[in-house]
Amino acid sequence: MGRNRGYFRNEKQFKRRENVSATQVRRWNIHQLDREHGYCSGLPQTTNPVRPDECVTRDFPDLSFVEKNVNVGDSDDWREGRRVVELSVLADGLAGCKMCNNPLSLSHTTRVLNYGLGALLKIQCMNTVCHFVNTVPTGKRHQQVFDMNTKLATGVLHAGIGITQINSLLTSLNIPAVSHAMLDRRQRETGDALEAMAQKSTKEWMIEEQRLTSEQTGDDELAVSVDAGWQKRGSGKAYDSLSGHCSMIGKHTGKITNYKVRSRSCRVCSSAASRNEPAEDHDCRKNWEGSAKAMEQDMIVEMVSECNAKGFKTGTVIGDDDSTTIARLRRHVDANIKKISDKNHVKKNFSKTLYKLQNSNKSLTSTIIKYLKKCFNYVIAQNHGNTIVMEKALKSLSKHPFGDHSQCNKSWCRFITNPQEVYKSLTNGNPIQDKKLKETLTEVFDSYISHAEKLASLGSTQANESFNKTVGSKAPKSHHYSGSASLNYRVAGSVLQKNIGYTYVSLVHKRMGLSPGAHTIRLAQLKDLQSRKRRAIATTRKAKIKRLALKSKKSNSYAASELREGDSYRSCVALKSHDITEIPAPRIPPADVEIPDDVAYVCFDLETTGLGRNSHITQMAAVCGDKQWQCYVKPKVPISSSASEVTGITVRNGRMHHNGKFVESTNISSALDAFIDFFSKIGSGICLYGHNIKSFDCHVLFNALEAVGKIEKFNNSVSGFLDTKLLFRSQHPGLSSYSQQSLVSHFLQQEYSAHNAMDDLMHSFAMKV
Repeated sequence: MGRNRGYFRNEKQFKRRENVSATQVRRWNIHQLDREHGYCSGLPQTTNPVRPDECVTRDFPDLSFVEKNVNVGDSDDWREGRRVVELSVLADGLAGCKMCNNPLSLSHTTRVLNYGLGALLKIQCMNTVCHFVNTVPTGKRHQQVFDMNTKLATGVLHAGIGITQINSLLTSLNIPAVSHAMLDRRQRETGDALEAMAQKSTKEWMIEEQRLTSEQTGDDELAVSVDAGWQKRGSGKAYDSLSGHCSMIGKHTGKITNYKVRSRSCRVCSSAASRNEPAEDHDCRKNWEGSAKAMEQDMIVEMVSECNAKGFKTGTVIGDDDSTTIARLRRHVDANIKKISDKNHVKKNFSKTLYKLQNSNKSLTSTIIKYLKKCFNYVIAQNHGNTIVMEKALKSLSKHPFGDHSQCNKSWCRFITNPQEVYKSLTNGNPIQDKKLKETLTEVFDSYISHAEKLASLGSTQANESFNKTVGSKAPKSHHYSGSASLNYRVAGSVLQKNIGYTYVSLVHKRMGLSPGAHTIRLAQLKDLQSRKRRAIATTRKAKIKRLALKSKKSNSYAASELREGDSYRSCVALKSHDITEIPAPRIPPADVEIPDDVAYVCFDLETTGLGRNSHITQMAAVCGDKQWQCYVKPKVPISSSASEVTGITVRNGRMHHNGKFVESTNISSALDAFIDFFSKIGSGICLYGHNIKSFDCHVLFNALEAVGKIEKFNNSVSGFLDTKLLFRSQHPGLSSYSQQSLVSHFLQQEYSAHNAMDDLMHSFAMKV
């Protein structure tokens, strides 16, 4: 027996009660499921009821009977979809009827009126003598405007999205979509507050910048960094963005002290012009008629002029060397204003110069360029503020990589104290030997020596670049926001985020008389904390070394993969190769096996059009005892300049030349037939060997055999392969290099010019003997 709610019941009664309760719960769940999910409601009735677990396992029903014209406006059925509701406001609204003070019930709602995210619920009082229809809001309002709609507009600007994205999100949650007109009105409301706060913030930080400048330098002339950004990516040839923005950041505070926006379009004006009508009164933000390239200079001149007019004299401007800004400043603002170049742009331009020289100097490899860039960065960083030392360091930089240390300083050059040191960043640890390259690089560094004073006082626009990135997140370059004031609002929000932090959102709401929002503040404080931690960690030496190591690892991995894969993606690459009409049969991976004693060893070598495994063969050669064979093959793709320089093989007017002399050539099919016929003269059971053939030559050979359908014929003659590089590595560990040239020099005490198929074979054959 047991006692429940004042009654004594036996075990059978308890069990019956539990069963009844469980049945009621199941019925309620089915009713709710039918109400919530379209795939279980509005469908033809079936004799078998739909259980909750069947809704995800049954085949999707036929929806051909659903009406095509669907009304997406307000609906009287408040049970459809979901709503954003402030529980405290709703609870207060249901507390009592306005006429009789009788408590209201949400289930008595007769109609719902949607206003963006907010809604007004029409709830009838069930008092028999009242029946008054109450209007209950789902959230707080200011001047008859729902707070949540204004905050939605702030969130849209802050998150960098628009009406399309927010409606996609809302309707995915089954929340009614908001209208474009409503969101525009609320954006204007929050945008005015954003711009007002941005102007106030820049003024405050301008005052702080002047105070810090006076304390640290004793001078009232400010030093600021400037840089512009555009809302359309420039391809290197076309710069036709419809809008741009520019920021001025104080050197000591690192905060934005002024900013400008330029726009060449206005949606309202353009629409009126297309109808040949005067534009209606609107907030037009079109303020530029010139080209996109000229925006930066104009905005910087205006910002510096404004600062000087307000009593904040700007004496030094830090910026890149990509525009004529300083000339315009000296002509229109102050003839004595100083210009400091951005160090990151100087380094980038130095890198571009080296890669341009690579086209005419084949010995200027990527490894050498990376080494020179690293040395140049050290020179810039270590000699800041000392023009004389900077000039000496630049002079030594044109000689140090070539083994000449007459201009070096023992404080950084190890070769002065230990001439046996090696160049850790250069191939085989040896200095560069190309005299022509030395003359070219000397000219490059001489041009930088003439600007030693400028290089000794470089600044940084990294803070401006960071701000441009923030603007890019709020006004993505894939969308056009400059046709209205939306771009200006987004740039103003970026200014506040840079100067104040993520908590600016709550401050904007507070300025408009809205609640700051506990959750808004909590997340903003967390993101500000994460940002400070990230900044602190990123500047440590350990983090910098880790970034460089990761960058080097990725670069080497990509380079190796692209080399193995060959041309997989390039402009017009499909026009230079045949289409694949069928999937080739899978290749059986090679396996290591014992070499029989009765095989005949044939040494072979290939020269190709490039370094990729999909390169075409240009020369083939084979040697077995006193038997020799070689053949030049006319490739179907151009020979790369680097390959021609190494092998001496070129094609001019459809004829092949080796070291400038004409040589007879044939097609790849005939060459492979002759190659296989050479084996038949030796016997069966051929073992082909060569140097480094496992990673390169074998792949190129099998690609060619597969292309002409001669793999089976080849396999009937050849039993296997032997890579002499792997053989020497296992039998003679510890050598400094296992290249064929190094091995010939080490074992045969001979020097020879590699990359001629027959010469490579004779020396490889000699080493085997």
